[in-house]
Amino acid sequence: MNQTDRKITIGRDAARDIPLGDHSVSAYHAELSVMEDGRLLLTDCRSTNGTFVIGSNGNARRIQQAVVKPTDRIRFGAVTLTVSVLLEAKKDSGSEAELKTPPKPPTPAFPVSGQRLVRCPCGCIKPDGECCPECGQ
Repeated sequence: MNQTDRKITIGRDAARDIPLGDHSVSAYHAELSVMEDGRLLLTDCRSTNGTFVIGSNGNARRIQQAVVKPTDRIRFGAVTLTVSVLLEAKKDSGSEAELKTPPKPPTPAFPVSGQRLVRCPCGCIKPDGECCPECGQ
């Protein structure tokens, strides 16, 4: 597996591995990397509105870099997702990347602060029922 297969890029730009259609998300917001030992490293890419790990008590902690687990909830700007959803979305994008992570627990698809996210035909992920900020659909 090459190095690019071990990294998931997240942001508002449709060119990201996980495009998030929300204006609070920077074009290149964050990266999720699978390290050699299988741990997951989340890195904020100097985003405007920050990357946060939400603790079990509900408190959000802004990070520059942090080791995360598939069950952790992460906030990119105003969008909250679990790490397992990011890994699943990368897998569903047709990538041949072999992400060596522990099996994910069952979670609702694309949980976002009470909203359901869907993938627009252009590939961007957006809140269900809202216009896509990338293509307008």
